[in-house]
Amino acid sequence: MNTPPGPPGGPYGPPGPYGPPPPGQPPGPYGPPGQPPNPFQPPPVGSYQYPYQPNQRPAAPPASGEAVASLICGILAWGCFPLGFLALWLGYRARNAARENPTQVGGEQLALAGMIIGGIFAAIGILILVLYAGMIAVMVGTHAFK
Repeated sequence: MNTPPGPPGGPYGPPGPYGPPPPGQPPGPYGPPGQPPNPFQPPPVGSYQYPYQPNQRPAAPPASGEAVASLICGILAWGCFPLGFLALWLGYRARNAARENPTQVGGEQLALAGMIIGGIFAAIGILILVLYAGMIAVMVGTHAFK
């Protein structure tokens, strides 16, 4: 049985321009044709560099311990209002330290948050004490303890 002639190069069409290298020449940078590149082979030395980022800011310094303590005392002042005064004092010290040494001491915003929260709870505690003392004064003034 005779088969009719097909397209040149067989059923897959003509061969492409990227055939194997001529004899005597080394294969291309990706290895011999027909073999996949080695995924575990590192790139050549000096070919990879980190991209330059001109607008990248330097890392912020770590928050000072006083700033963190100010925030913690400010939050805990909810249950024990004298801690609000401690939060105010620690926050004041931490903010001054952060302003004097901005490259070494951070946490100015933490200290401010601790001062605000501690100040609010300290003010609420003082208001409650004043109201309580006022109630006692009214009761003593009306002779409620006779």
